[in-house]
Formats: sequence, C-alpha cells, structure tokens
Amino acid sequence: MNRNFSRILCKKLNVTENNSIILYCNSGVRSAHTTFVLIQLLGYKNVKNYDGSWTEWSCFNDLPFTNKSLTTIN
Repeated sequence: MNRNFSRILCKKLNVTENNSIILYCNSGVRSAHTTFVLIQLLGYKNVKNYDGSWTEWSCFNDLPFTNKSLTTIN
C-alpha cells in the first residue's frame, strides 16, 4: 500500500495521529493489515486491533453494534 495514498485516505476519513483507533473486521485479518499500515508505515501511536473482531463479538447477543462502516467516539 502506498504511504501517500494511506495518508490521503486517513485525511478523507478525518483520522489523525492524535485519534485513538480501534480496528476490527470479520476475523481480524484485514484489521491487522490496517494496524500495521497505521503504526509501522504512518507512525500512528494510539492504534489497537481487536483480533476477535466480529467472529467473537457476534457470539454475544447483549453487545451493541451499528451498521455504519466507520464508528467514531466523541
């Protein structure tokens, strides 16, 4: 993945180095890739990967979820 493209994408999503970022996907594989890009290539510091992702989260009926692909906490 091109670093410049990654920076542009983050900027379009209003994601900065100062954000606390928790990544997830269906099984943890794609989010691990994004974690690597953000930490190792772009130098972000506050990045976590939820490796259980939806596979684990969906096993618990009482946990919240949203249909949005980008969830932000203000």
